[in-house]
Amino acid sequence: GFSQPLRQASLSGATYGIMMSRDVREGEWVHTGDCLVQIDHRVHDERLRLARVASESIGELQVAEAELAASQSRHSRLVELAQRKHATEVELLQAKEELEIARGNVQRAKDRMAQQQAEYARLLAESEQYRVKAPFDGVIVEFHKEVGEYVGPGESIVCTLADTSVLSVEFLVPRVHLASTVLGEEVDVVFTSAKRTVSGKVTYISPFPNGETNTYKVKVRVDNADGQLSAGERCLLESQSLSSPTGKDSSGK
Repeated sequence: GFSQPLRQASLSGATYGIMMSRDVREGEWVHTGDCLVQIDHRVHDERLRLARVASESIGELQVAEAELAASQSRHSRLVELAQRKHATEVELLQAKEELEIARGNVQRAKDRMAQQQAEYARLLAESEQYRVKAPFDGVIVEFHKEVGEYVGPGESIVCTLADTSVLSVEFLVPRVHLASTVLGEEVDVVFTSAKRTVSGKVTYISPFPNGETNTYKVKVRVDNADGQLSAGERCLLESQSLSSPTGKDSSGK
């Protein structure tokens, strides 16, 4: 079998635009949440700035509240005057209508402010779409786009990220050895180029054989926290339950 990263992802942008910068290099180890690539966000930043100014604007609400206070005061005075027969029913009714309109204006100003704050929050959240971030710890295997190229969601892969801290090795085990291969058991994996034997754990055994080779796919997970092992290296499988190393390729050889 051959070793490969346990996790590998082809990353693309969440929005359309021109790739503005690379924040890391190929071969560099990155951590979850690290920004790898930035998409041109200058127009979005200006929209965000205007939305922030609008969300912080309280002038319309202050005017509406001042008009409400004036309407409440006028209505209260007319109620007192009406009780002394110094104000007509028409004047009192008009003052009441003006008071209701003033209350509506205050509520409308509050609603508008809430909408502006929600729009700012939406644009702020969208700011993250202009950055391609690492979904997990790993090494940048390759960049597929250059600065200045157009990128978009699902259309173009920006870079490939692989977590090499844990390797997975896939073996093809002959039927005669399958019964003695146990899920979860510790096995020895020989990295032929490095000439190293390390311990691994069987994490998967195929429920049915390959029809052409009559072999079963077995996956072994190997810890590589120290980074001393390489992905893409040919490996042999050794187990106490196997009488000889197994490292067959897809043809069973």
